[in-house]
Amino acid sequence: MGTPVGRIEKEFVFKALADEGTPCDVHGSRREARCRLVEAGVDTLGLEALEGDLGGFEPGDEVRVFFYLKNNYHTFTAKVLQAELRKIVVEHPGGVYKNLQRKYERVHLEGSIEVTFNLKGRKIELNYPRGEHYNPVEPPEPATGFDPAKIQGLVMEFRKKAGTSCSRHKITMLRDRLPRTWEEKVVVRLGKCLWIPAVAEDFPTRDPFPDDRVITKADLVAFEEESGTRPSVIQSRLGNILYEKSKQDIAAELFCPILYNEYVVGYVHLVNEGEKRDRMLREMVDYTWQFARVLCYSLVTNGYFRAENAGERRYEAPIIDMSASGLLFAHPNQDLARELLVHTDLDLTLRMGDRVIQAGSRIMRKFKDSENVFFGVLFMRMQPEDFRFLFEHLYGKRFSEDYEGKWEGGAPPPPLDL
Repeated sequence: MGTPVGRIEKEFVFKALADEGTPCDVHGSRREARCRLVEAGVDTLGLEALEGDLGGFEPGDEVRVFFYLKNNYHTFTAKVLQAELRKIVVEHPGGVYKNLQRKYERVHLEGSIEVTFNLKGRKIELNYPRGEHYNPVEPPEPATGFDPAKIQGLVMEFRKKAGTSCSRHKITMLRDRLPRTWEEKVVVRLGKCLWIPAVAEDFPTRDPFPDDRVITKADLVAFEEESGTRPSVIQSRLGNILYEKSKQDIAAELFCPILYNEYVVGYVHLVNEGEKRDRMLREMVDYTWQFARVLCYSLVTNGYFRAENAGERRYEAPIIDMSASGLLFAHPNQDLARELLVHTDLDLTLRMGDRVIQAGSRIMRKFKDSENVFFGVLFMRMQPEDFRFLFEHLYGKRFSEDYEGKWEGGAPPPPLDL
């Protein structure tokens, strides 16, 4: 990414940005804005739009900020805490970097992207999110209206029931993408229901079910701490999430995971809003939970998990982020880590909807923490038309030849040592 600046220099950088009104380019998910720093607090930074508005940014979004200061290009990443039409407040970043040395900026995946490669006959998939618990798929107990052999009838019966009680209902599968919204990340990480009985109140303080199926306020605090949110702003962040929902006229909400072994393969989303501004009752949570279990069993019996049913060994390795020139993925399996060495060449297959892209690639970086080994992969070969498609998919803008001579944030290429 670049060279990290020290703590004292970082304080100087933010003071200079505010005093001089230096323009900053704020990049979100397929969204860019021109801003200036107007507030530099101990825990937060305030950014105000210089051009247009900031309507595309929401609390919980991760943004990347680029600016040119004192003859050097800088960047930092931060999470949006508050969002207004002309101003956003972000958490104080953990680090600021200069001397940028990456060709294209890395982004968290948006939309359906599946990446696979084969290693000695084993299929490696870099797309399936995994939860905390193992949930074996077992034949469900008989239930009125729930026939697992007929998946279409099963879904129709659920929609009929949900339609009488809720304003909106939707089933979302995560097989071809990683979670991107705050709600998706929480449900995938914890593998339980995110239940908001009434937005005007608060998240549940206890789980009313005996089988540990509802995310509590304490679970959310722990999740935010694990995600790196400063403890001093966690309560306000959670409160702001509920406030933003109320502004969207949402009265109550439920996200119920669809669990397959250790994987969260999708979720059921129910919303009460508008004329149906009722509480989301415990009975509806129980009904949806049971439906999700039967639906997963039906998916198994109807061949949705063909690779697993056929006995094929499958590795799940979540993609951390991706750019037009490479990606970073992680995996906890040490055997796989020993086989994937730096400078190992891989033929990757990328799938985005109906588009299939073949990319010759090479592992350029490898590092680990206490749980996972991380692999930085560089794309070496790709058809020009596929590259342009990938670029637009990641950044929400068309590729231009002007980008050839620039690196992330508009920085010039780093010097070449010969």
